[in-house]
Amino acid sequence: MSMELLQEAGVAIPKGHVAKSPDEAYAIAKKLGSKDVVIKAQVLAGGRGKGTFESGLKGGVKIVFSPEEAKAVSSQMIGKKLFTKQTGEKGRICNQVLVCERRYPRREYYFAITMERSFQGPVLIGSSQGGVNIEDVAAETPEAIVKEPIDIVEGIKKEQAVRLAQKMGFPPNVVDSAAENMVKLYNLFLKYDATMVEINPMVEDSDGAGKVSSFIKH
Repeated sequence: MSMELLQEAGVAIPKGHVAKSPDEAYAIAKKLGSKDVVIKAQVLAGGRGKGTFESGLKGGVKIVFSPEEAKAVSSQMIGKKLFTKQTGEKGRICNQVLVCERRYPRREYYFAITMERSFQGPVLIGSSQGGVNIEDVAAETPEAIVKEPIDIVEGIKKEQAVRLAQKMGFPPNVVDSAAENMVKLYNLFLKYDATMVEINPMVEDSDGAGKVSSFIKH
């Protein structure tokens, strides 16, 4: 599971756990004890926020205000297909949901690591426009996307991550923490031989740069 891998790597993430049933979602929400929690469909596809479930539920990311509501909403996600721009008409089955504390970000960014033929190796991708479909950003404002190629032999260097964080628009006081998390994510990318690691959004909040949503593809 993506969140578990992020925790293992020491990446800053909100408190939460994965639920495989509505009852588990209820228990996790109750244990978190927050006045509001976030329910996120764990589906390997982008555009979850604007997707639609076959149950009729709109959106794969929902804010709920009680354990009972967490159970009700997750019951409309778990075991149901989610349809997004990326999944097309086939959709993707949602087998589990992430139940986590709600964070209040000052700003949202996009960050990903993937393999690109044009760079003949891994590349870090960042954007100041997070929390939205990155494909839309690429089509409408391609200049908002910045890239940093990584030498597969030498590996990632801290200064490369710092440079990308600066280009993404992170404030000076959180550039270092954002860069540290990028390095940890790159090491995770290599360890599990992933083809893509996507964080959308990567946020700047009162605690610095954190990871709110993750997608790790093998």
